[in-house]
Amino acid sequence: MDKIKYYLIVKKLSSIKVLGKKVKITYNPKMEDWGECDMDKKEIILSSRCLKDPEQHWWTLVHEVTHLIFEWSGVAFTEKNEEESYVRCVENFVIPWVLDNLHLRN
Repeated sequence: MDKIKYYLIVKKLSSIKVLGKKVKITYNPKMEDWGECDMDKKEIILSSRCLKDPEQHWWTLVHEVTHLIFEWSGVAFTEKNEEESYVRCVENFVIPWVLDNLHLRN
């Protein structure tokens, strides 16, 4: 089996806080997508490729955190695309999380 080597430019995270909940962060060297999240397990899985690029790591993390926030707040489950509910979720939860966690950006 071929081993994929990644030179770590970004420090691996083991967990973060999102809306007061501890979220486990794991890295998968075989993942084809950049990331995924599991709201029930409170886990974000990032591709190990993210560790080579600080910008990719940061924006993939923000993307997956946004999924968690949308799911935990319930807006991901609205039957109709209610733009106002997404905007309020972003302005009240996503943007504050990003601003509070800029130190994770490296």
